[in-house]
Amino acid sequence: MPWIARTATGVTTVATLVLSALATASPAAAGQRACAGWTVKPSPSTGSATLSAVAATSAKDVWAVGSFNTGGAFRTLIEHWDGTRWMIVPSPNPAAGFHTTNTLAAVVAITPKNAWAFGFYEKTTTSFRTLIEHWDGVKWSVMASPNSGPGENTLLAATARSGADIWAVGYHNDPGHRRTLTERWNGAKWSIVASPSVGSGDNFLFGAAAAVFGPIWAVGSDSVSFGQTLALRWNGQAWTLGKTVSPGDGDRFLQAVTAPGARYALAVGSYLKGNQTRALAERWTGSGWSLVPAASPAADYNSLQAAAATGTRNAWAVGSRRTSLGTAFRTLTEHWNGTSWTAMASPGVGPGDNWLYGVAAVPNGGGFWAVGTDGNNTLTEFHC
Repeated sequence: MPWIARTATGVTTVATLVLSALATASPAAAGQRACAGWTVKPSPSTGSATLSAVAATSAKDVWAVGSFNTGGAFRTLIEHWDGTRWMIVPSPNPAAGFHTTNTLAAVVAITPKNAWAFGFYEKTTTSFRTLIEHWDGVKWSVMASPNSGPGENTLLAATARSGADIWAVGYHNDPGHRRTLTERWNGAKWSIVASPSVGSGDNFLFGAAAAVFGPIWAVGSDSVSFGQTLALRWNGQAWTLGKTVSPGDGDRFLQAVTAPGARYALAVGSYLKGNQTRALAERWTGSGWSLVPAASPAADYNSLQAAAATGTRNAWAVGSRRTSLGTAFRTLTEHWNGTSWTAMASPGVGPGDNWLYGVAAVPNGGGFWAVGTDGNNTLTEFHC
C-alpha cells in the first residue's frame, strides 16, 4: 500500500530445524544462540499509531519514526531502542491545531548523536510541505528544508553515505502534476537537486539507497500507461533515468531499494495482474534492471514496502499480504539468498490488519528490525 494511496507455505517448524541442527552440531556450535526467526518486540503507542521506517547504528541504538492520530490531527512519532526496550522520544510538530498533519516517513542514523527524520506537514489552509528533523544526541529539532513551488512537497524516503552526504526523496506538485523531488544535505544546508520525471503525468519517489563507493538510487513510479516502475541513478553529477521492468496490467510501484554493492541493487514493490496485486522484485547488476523471482503467497494481495541488505546474498523485504477481499492484511517477509526471494514466516498481532512498512539491518551482523502497525498500535519485529 503506497504512501500516496494511504493519504487516503507449508513450512518446517523452526523448532524441528533447531533440534535437528543441535543433534549433529559440535559442542561449540550447539552452545551458540539459535535464531528463532522474526519475533514481535513490544513497542509503545499513543493514539492510533504507525511506524513507517527504521534505522540503526548498533544493536543498542535503533530509531523508528512514523505518526499517530489524536482523533483530529496527525502528530509525529519517534521511538528509540536502547538494546532493551522501545521508548517514545519527544519530537516537534510544525503544524499545530485541529485537522493538521505531521508525518515522518523516513529515518537515517549516522551516529548515536546524529540522526535525521523526514516527512511532511500540512496546516489547515496549506498544502503538504517538507519536514526534516535532526537528533543531536539530546533532542529532536526541526531543520530548515526547501520546497519546490507553493504546492504539495513531501519527503518519503532517505539514505546517507556520511554525515555530510545525505539524500531525501519524494515528490512535489508542479503545478497540476506531481514530479520527482530530491534534496541533499552537504554538511551545512539542505538544497533541492534537479531530478527527472517521465512524461507529463504524476511521478513519485518512494525509496532511496546509497551504495558504498557507488551510485545513489531512488525508486518509485510514474503514471504513464497505468503506472510504470521508475528508477533514478545519481552518478555523482546528475540524476539519470534507468530502464526498469513493468510487468502485469498496471499499478506498478517500486516502493524500496537497497544497494549492497557498488554495482548491485535490489528494488521491491508490487504490480497488478488481473485483479490481484503481486509482489515485484528487480535487480540491477551494473548495466540494467531485470526481474527476479518474488513470492506472492496470498491469492489476493501481496506488496513489498521496504528492503535492507547486508550483502548480495542476504537481504530482507517486508510488506503485507491478504488472502481475499475483505480479509485482514497480515505481515509479509521475504528473504533474498542471491538468486530469489522466498516468503518466510513472520508474526502478526491480533486478528486485524497488520502491515510492515520499514526494515533495516543492524551493523556488524546484529540482525534486522522491521516496523509497521497492527492497525491501531505500533508493530516492531526483530530477526537475529
